[in-house]
Amino acid sequence: MTDSFDDITLRNLSGIISAILTHSQITEQLSSSLIAEASQGSNKNDRIYYSLKERQLQDKCGNNVLAFVARILNPKRYSDEASFERDRTAINEKLVYEGIEIDKSGQPKRVDKARTISEAKRRSQKIKEKVHGIGIHPNILPYCEEEWLKENYFHAILEITKSVAERLRELSGYFSDGSELVDDCFGLGKDKRPMLAFNTLTTQSDESEHKGFGNFCKGFFSMYRNPKAHNAKILEDTQASEMTEVLVVATIIHNKLDVTLKTGYK
Repeated sequence: MTDSFDDITLRNLSGIISAILTHSQITEQLSSSLIAEASQGSNKNDRIYYSLKERQLQDKCGNNVLAFVARILNPKRYSDEASFERDRTAINEKLVYEGIEIDKSGQPKRVDKARTISEAKRRSQKIKEKVHGIGIHPNILPYCEEEWLKENYFHAILEITKSVAERLRELSGYFSDGSELVDDCFGLGKDKRPMLAFNTLTTQSDESEHKGFGNFCKGFFSMYRNPKAHNAKILEDTQASEMTEVLVVATIIHNKLDVTLKTGYK
């Protein structure tokens, strides 16, 4: 049996669902859930809120309210996964305070209750979490957020590598890609000075560190981008653990690029 939801949670859920459903869909979903429509309320938010509240008072528990929410998040109602994950994330941000989450199949499950806003957001949208104690660099998130939420780790990894390439282009002004881009940015030789540097390059140790970082970036593209670009997704079994590894490595690179500047050389 599900405990009754308080008025704040009922109102929050009603507000989210009212943005998902039309008036006619509200009528249809309430009827299908065997919830009588309340006489109060004319806007969508109030129609849902008062109907759920009256049913909960009648039941003396939140079973039918939760069943209604789960019905709205039935994956069969959605034509694309991005929309489903957007709505599921918004509803879970409120349900997690009650110790409940809706899983990817649209079914409710018990979880530990959240007690703060940041905790609720972190747990409902796992992309906000820290990975192995390393905070994900903010430049990475816009590239991979949609794919991560859909658990499309194959393409998330590709997007994470693009975040590094684009950052190098922004810092240097070059338009190349992959190893060529790294050479353009960090190439250091007898007759070549690098476009970008994060130290003064005045000692042999400085130059070794600089070259090592360039090779590190090349290895990043070779290990994580190139195989994904050439292999068919259907032939790969890309897991969350692999994406986590790529996030950590990309964050290390972005953190170093935070202190990297143009040298003035071309």
